[in-house]
Amino acid sequence: MQPLPTHDEILAHEGVIFDLDGTLIDSEPLHIRAWNAIAADIGIPERDLAWANRIGGISTIGIARLLIEEYGLKDADPAIIARRKTQTYIERFLPLVPAFPKTCALLIECHEAGRRVAVATGSQLRETEDLLQRHGLAAHVDAVVTSDQVKNPKPAPDTYLEAARRLGVDPGRCIAFEDTDLGLSGIAAAGMLGVKVRGGELVPRD
Repeated sequence: MQPLPTHDEILAHEGVIFDLDGTLIDSEPLHIRAWNAIAADIGIPERDLAWANRIGGISTIGIARLLIEEYGLKDADPAIIARRKTQTYIERFLPLVPAFPKTCALLIECHEAGRRVAVATGSQLRETEDLLQRHGLAAHVDAVVTSDQVKNPKPAPDTYLEAARRLGVDPGRCIAFEDTDLGLSGIAAAGMLGVKVRGGELVPRD
């Protein structure tokens, strides 16, 4: 089991990168509701928490591609499905999303200590910026990288690498926080130290 980094070990890194959904904000149940709101129209059954746990760490468009493959939606466009799900989430569910106080406080503390801070997420830019503003985090974030800004979104390492590039920090000098094993594998592939988050708390990794 990998022990948790100490406070000083976290601040020893020049760059600190946070995932958004499931790490800073408790959005996963509402993402499921957004997928279910469009499920019948796109030709899939409703989703549940077990499904969400399996695909955690995959970008919205990546999930759309998986659904198209799983249900044989030959004429479907993953970009259109992803945009529709995102629009539904923003209009109906985003105002309901709560923050995780401890990880948000850690983000603010790192920034106030002079570290370069980024948010690297599989969500899209519009919803990410809105949530950071709503929860008082935007002023403490130096860079935001979303799935619509990289060629290969999560769980590929590109999102994390782009975050480090925008921060001007070598990936090896970055620490990143994620709630999914897929996300942590992307962090490792980017050459960064990854820290597991569960329920808004830092937890040791198995």
